[in-house]
Amino acid sequence: MNLYESLKLIHVACVVISGALFALRFALLNVRPKNRLPKQLKVLPHVVDTVLLVAAIGMLLLSAVNPFQVTWLTAKIIALVAYILFGAFCLRSRPGSARQAVMFVVAASVFVYMVWVAVSKHALPAIV
Repeated sequence: MNLYESLKLIHVACVVISGALFALRFALLNVRPKNRLPKQLKVLPHVVDTVLLVAAIGMLLLSAVNPFQVTWLTAKIIALVAYILFGAFCLRSRPGSARQAVMFVVAASVFVYMVWVAVSKHALPAIV
């Protein structure tokens, strides 16, 4: 396995872990809204997301690709910013509120879109 493939494996693993941690934090906030999240669940997502981004940057450097010249990569970057914003709004909203639920659905949808873009290498779904 070469360095690029290793970085891709790390990146994909971190995507799965990051999505799972977001869903777990959302669930815990709603199951036990009066309790604070454990410190580990506040720190670990940042560590995982940092590793995820470092792996992504490493893959870009190894492949000498400008992400803003590749449509699907540009779409992923824009979606990443949206995911971060909606995810933050979700986790900072009052547990059980309609706003929190909407922000979770939007953030999760953007997350799924980013995965779809990464797998398909297309910025927009094909209309069939």
